[in-house]
Amino acid sequence: MKVNLKIKEDNTVQTVQHEIEDMNILQITQAIKKIKEMFDIAQKDDHLQALLVEVFDESQKGNDDKVSEEEFGQRVIARAIGALDVLLMEIPEKVLELLSVVSGIEYETLVHQKADDVFDIYDAIIQVNDIDKLIKRAKKSLALTKAQTKVMSLFKPKQNQMTEPAQA
Repeated sequence: MKVNLKIKEDNTVQTVQHEIEDMNILQITQAIKKIKEMFDIAQKDDHLQALLVEVFDESQKGNDDKVSEEEFGQRVIARAIGALDVLLMEIPEKVLELLSVVSGIEYETLVHQKADDVFDIYDAIIQVNDIDKLIKRAKKSLALTKAQTKVMSLFKPKQNQMTEPAQA
């Protein structure tokens, strides 16, 4: 799928078409690294962790839905304010780095595009790469690897077995 990129050089703007293709192994590997970097950032920030717990932990919600929804909203806003630095500064940069990797567009070119054009690039990545299919395929291969490892472990000699003395 083709997307248009606007590249500014001096006083001219050039529109270039870029083909979004299926991700190759290098792109997938680099994307996984970028995602890990995002998780690392989230794990290091106490405010962001508290926000995620607040949003996803069902035990935080009370019995009275109306009061708990209001209290829940206030707690989420308070946690989000504490995490603003990470949410507004670090995570968006990592997301753009990830988009650069999976689209094949240089980071500097990507960050100079209009927001609407970046969303078009994101949409093209999703349409071209069947992410759900890739995840299912990776799970299938992992399951096969686990099964193979289990079978192979059955044939390994046990290290702690005592050997019977040879009879003469």
